[in-house]
Formats: sequence, structure tokens, C-alpha cells
Amino acid sequence: MRYKGYELDPFQEKAIEAIDHKHTVIVAAPTGAGKTLIAEYAIERYLQEGRRIIYTAPIKALSNQKFRDFSAAYGDRIGILTGDVVINPLAPVLIMTTEIFRNTLFDDPTRLAEVEYVILDEIHYINDIERGTVWEESILFAPPHINFLCLSATISNLEEFAAWMRSVRPQNTVEVICETQRPVPLEHHLYILGYGIGTLEDLRRLRRGEEPEGIIPAKDLLRWLAKEGRLPCLYFCFSRRLCEEQAEFYAQWQFLHRSQRREILALFDELAERFYVTHEPSAQRMRKLVARGVAYHHAGMLPTLKEVVERLFTSGLLQVLFTTETFAVGVNMPACTVVFDSLEKYDGVERRYLKAMEYHQMAGRAGRRGIDPVGYVYAIVHPHLAEPRRIARILKGPVEPVASQFNLSYSSILNLYQRYGLGLYQVCERSLFRYQSLKRLQGLERKQKEMEAKPPPPIECIYQRPELIYEYEQLQKEQEERRAEEQRLQKERRRKRGAKSQRRLESLLQGLQSLLRRLEDDLERSPCHHCFKQRECLRRMLALRSHAARQAELRKERERLLSYHRIQIERRLQILREFGYLDEEGLTVKGKVAAELHGFEVPLTELLFAGLFHEGQESHLNALVVALCY
Repeated sequence: MRYKGYELDPFQEKAIEAIDHKHTVIVAAPTGAGKTLIAEYAIERYLQEGRRIIYTAPIKALSNQKFRDFSAAYGDRIGILTGDVVINPLAPVLIMTTEIFRNTLFDDPTRLAEVEYVILDEIHYINDIERGTVWEESILFAPPHINFLCLSATISNLEEFAAWMRSVRPQNTVEVICETQRPVPLEHHLYILGYGIGTLEDLRRLRRGEEPEGIIPAKDLLRWLAKEGRLPCLYFCFSRRLCEEQAEFYAQWQFLHRSQRREILALFDELAERFYVTHEPSAQRMRKLVARGVAYHHAGMLPTLKEVVERLFTSGLLQVLFTTETFAVGVNMPACTVVFDSLEKYDGVERRYLKAMEYHQMAGRAGRRGIDPVGYVYAIVHPHLAEPRRIARILKGPVEPVASQFNLSYSSILNLYQRYGLGLYQVCERSLFRYQSLKRLQGLERKQKEMEAKPPPPIECIYQRPELIYEYEQLQKEQEERRAEEQRLQKERRRKRGAKSQRRLESLLQGLQSLLRRLEDDLERSPCHHCFKQRECLRRMLALRSHAARQAELRKERERLLSYHRIQIERRLQILREFGYLDEEGLTVKGKVAAELHGFEVPLTELLFAGLFHEGQESHLNALVVALCY
């Protein structure tokens, strides 16, 4: 089968057939394998029938790129809705962030009456701690007539995810399509600081104090890549500041030929003028970098300047782009090579190693289909600090399964309460968290039954009093603790010189030694002290105690899984009632206002009703909003 001049791969054919039958389709395929072609088919297929399509993306850069690409093909039938841009909002094909689609479900679901398909690009974002709940809510609360096309490069538990979708959307037939073959194979390397380009085994040798074998000497990785013809390169840094610093540093070298330099500067000037950033200081700084073939890209830049950089990179003239990991999310801007400045990042809570999913999502940008026979990936590591075992898990380990991050905001709870009342508890029982919890509950119950069926052997006391060994063990434990305390006081007495201190410590020691003698007497009097079965009884007692503790842990985990969302919702409803967002009749005026806000809804509503947005200078209001958002 051919489409748009391409001979389709089997997985694309299968997906297109499912779309023809109006099925919900989940497609997992490597970056560059052709998932977007499936989305384009769905758009064209249902545009012909006069139906509408919504294409959602997790980040604005991806939304903007899809808008540019689709506008070239479909003209004024394409519109876009993001936090920054609203163009042609009544178009039959709308591109938007996933948050805006979720908000539409709550604000006015009747606007979705003519929508045939919602395309959820980068569906693995359901695993994102901060934003994953948005994808889950989108699937849960979408009108039943809507089908989904879910796309991802890195989702390992496809069947579990599909089974959940079938359970919450029984009216949809859900098909799973998986492709594992990359169109451009990848080579993974380590750049070991101070040594050069090597392998995981080279790193292991260095950590053991041995000489590595086969390391390619390279004083500077980027200059080596330029010499080897392995540019353009996406260079991932895990902070905005580092992106800019690295770009400034490497601008001391020239990565362009004279003709390329003239061409890229002409393109930059044209784009800067088109997007009205020519006189912006940040654009003028960027122009100096671009003249050297380097640039940076991160969320802290002007949106229009980001678009200029994206278009420069698409042109193929930009040789090195220093960027944060958001650039790896679906944006169709592959490079010959991907470099990781580190395999560790700060995630807002702690500094940690990358997950395998995160690594492969970014690494997948290497290798341009039809241009590069191989894509190259280089991770920069420190020879003495990097942990080979952890790095092996990132590079070679399985991709982590997606897990529910369902966590209703106050706004979502208010909207659901308005629609379902206390029935929102039952609505939340349909979450992916609940579905995955049920599987875990089955495992917990199986373990509980196994433990009940095979308890440790009981204590066989010759006196027919098994409680004796527990009392004896408690006496032993107290004796050990008091002896440790005695040793501590003896050491302190040897250090102290004052007569008052010596008297105080002597008094404490005498009291402690008297207690130790009483404990010794109690142990001697215990029937267990001279019993030939003492050790066996102690061993069995510890086994029984461990068994009981494990059973208690299983019961506690079971209760947590069963009640997690119920408790969370109860607490948030209580807060909403206390602050006057809910009463016996439902949503109050404050509640209705907060329900229309999506993000920082409670503090914004409180400030609004306190009158703080009705007075004050513009600069004060700006500072107030920044304080809320950051």
C-alpha cells in the first residue's frame, strides 16, 4: 500500500486499516519510523467526511511545528490553540496542548460534537509526575463518540494501557500496534572525560584501576565530531543556564564554511524580521552564535525566538544546538548525532540518573532517515564518579512501564462535583491508577494467602508457655541497651575533669549498675535461661515476628491502594468547603470562578475575591502573577 508517494510499512498499513474502521489505535514505534504519517491519514480521511480532528501535543514547540507542517498541506483548515497562540480556532483540524483539550472537556464539551478523532501525541506523557493526570483525564472524560489515536516511541506496557482504555471506553474498539525496528540504527558511546570515546567496559576498567582498551583519543568531543563529519548535533543539557553557557563557550570555534555562514545569517535576519525580534537583545546575542553554527533552545526564551531557532535547525545549516530535554518531545528535528552533557539531572526534588525511557526518548533524535546510515549517541561521563551499573541500566536496560499519575486538581474536582456530585468518587474508580492498583491488589492478596498457608513453625516450649521466650528476649534486649549506656557514661567520666561532673556521672553509673544486676537476676530466674531449646525458640520467635510484620505491611499497602484517591478527594473537598467554594447546594460563586481556572485556581480566586487584581500598578500585578506561577 502506498500513501503520499511512500510505500507503507506493515505497522502503518495496520494502523490505517484500524482508522478506516473508526477504532481507537495505540501506536508504539521508534522515532522516525513514520508515526506522523498515520496521523496525517486520519486527518485527511475524516476531513473528507466533514468531521473534525484534534491533534494534541505536550509542548508548545511541537504544537507550533505541527501547525507549520499541517498549514502547508491543509491551508486554512488548520487552527492552533496554545497558551501563546490562537489562530483559526473554529478550523476543522485544531492543534492544541493536551491541557487545553482537557479544559475544553470541562468548560464546554458540546464544542466536541463533530470531533471524530483526538490524536494524543507522546502518550507516554501520562507517566509525567506533574502533568500526567491531564492525559488520563482527557481519556476518562472525553465524550463516548470520540476515538483516540495514541502515539509514542517509548511505552513498554502497551497491553496493560490498552486493557485500561478498553475498560473505561467500552464503546471504542482499541487496537495495539507495535513496531520495534528503527529506520536508522543507533550506535551508543561514552565520552569519558580526560580519556576519549569508549565503551561501558572501558569505564568499568577505569573504575577497577585498569587501563581501558580501544579508547579513541579526543580532547574535545564536539570538535572531534566536526572532524569526523558527524554534525549536525543535538546537545542535551539539563538546565537552561548550561545551554547558554555551552553555546557561548563553543562559539569560539567556527563550525561553518564561509558560504554556509552567509546563508544562515541571511536566513536568521529574514526570520527575525518576520517574527519581529530583530531588535531584541536576546536575538542579537543569538545572531553572534548562529554566525558560528551554534545556538541554544529552552523554555525560558521568547517563543518567537525559539521558533526562529527551530527553523534554522530544520534548514540543516545550524551545526550544534544546545537544548533542554523538551526538544526531544516529538519535535521532528532529527540530527546526525545526539550528545548528553550528563546522564544525571535535577528533577525538581533530587539529582538522579536518567530513566531508560528519558534516555531513549532523547537518543531517538539521532539519525536522519534517508541521510544517515547510522545515528550516533554520546554520553559524557566522569571516569571516577560514574557508576557503570547504573549507566548500563540506562543504556541497555528495559524502558520503564508507564504508571498512572492521576491526581485531580481543585479545578477538576469542582468541575466533576458540578457534574456528578458525590458520584465523582465512582468516576475516579475508573482511573489508570485504580486499574493498576487492582493488579497489585491481586498480587498482594496472593502473597497474603501464601503467607497464611505457610506460617513459620510455632514455638514448642517445654513449659507449655511460649510467651516466656518473648519476655526473655525483651530482658536480653534491655540488658544490651543498658550495657551500651554504661560504656558511654564510662567514656564520658574519663573525659570530664570537674568534681561536680564526676559526682553526677558516678551517681548515674551506680544507678545503672544496680539496674544491670537486677536484669541479670531476672534473666537467671527465667526458665528459658538454662533451657536446652533456648536458641531454637529464639529463632522461631524471630521468624514469627518477621512473618507478622510482613503481613502487617501487606495489609497496610492494600488499604493504601484501596483508599488513596478517596482520602485525597475527601481532603480537598473539605478544604473547598472551608474556604467557601462549596456549600450544601453545590458550587458557590467562588467555586464557579475557580472551576473556570486551570492552574493555581485556589490562590488566584482568593486574590481575585480579595480585590488585589482590581487595584495596584501594572508592575505590582506582574510581580504577583510571577510569584504565583514560579
